Amino acid sequence: AKAIAEGRDLEAEEKFRIERTLAGDSKRRKQLVWDTEKLPIVQSNFEICLDCNFEHLMTDREIASLGSQIRYCYAYNKRAKFPCRFTVTNLSGKTLQHLQKETGFDEWSNRAFVSTDQHFTEHFSESVPIDPSRSEENLTKEAKKLVYLTSDSDNVISELKSSEIYIIGGIVDRNRLKGKCHDEALKYNISHARLPLDSCLAKMPSTKVLTCNHVFGILLQYREQKENWAEALQQVLPIRKGAEYK
Repeated sequence: AKAIAEGRDLEAEEKFRIERTLAGDSKRRKQLVWDTEKLPIVQSNFEICLDCNFEHLMTDREIASLGSQIRYCYAYNKRAKFPCRFTVTNLSGKTLQHLQKETGFDEWSNRAFVSTDQHFTEHFSESVPIDPSRSEENLTKEAKKLVYLTSDSDNVISELKSSEIYIIGGIVDRNRLKGKCHDEALKYNISHARLPLDSCLAKMPSTKVLTCNHVFGILLQYREQKENWAEALQQVLPIRKGAEYK
């Protein structure tokens, strides 16, 4: 009687309560599926790191674009058939501020997402040998080799290995900042390689420089497409790039 006297719509309130309960149940079910089905895949898969150590070189517009690309990467990984651990290093400043505006960002860690303001050499120092000469046979279960992906590398990556962490440079305008990712690999004495675009593409009218989320998607699709690079590229590259495959 009091509620009616206050002018409250009890039917609407009950409907809202039920919808909220159902939404919570759905969220818990999805998390359970992730924990039981996807997490074991993550633990046996390669890892991807996005290096945000270039924010001081980028414009506000480029930083906003990078924030969107990180969001696309997270969403892609969450839906992927073979997800991996996704770490974003040197995440701070304006890039972090853009991500914090995303609804649910504080819950991303529930889906194999890790963020830190540390440089990748610091973050992975305890588990990763920063030494490209160390043989794969000597890697412990925890230790993984770092490989910086850069189109400026002379090394072409042939396969992805679960014993490696692939680093994508968080740069939006790669033509203006050409060579920066390669420089990082050389500076910290870690392996570097480029994707096998030349061996898969007969023609690609637009630039072969890809966005962070395109590279991320290609890496995930590689395993989903049964380690076929050409198929992985076709699944990810937008039609506007006009790629023709060999």
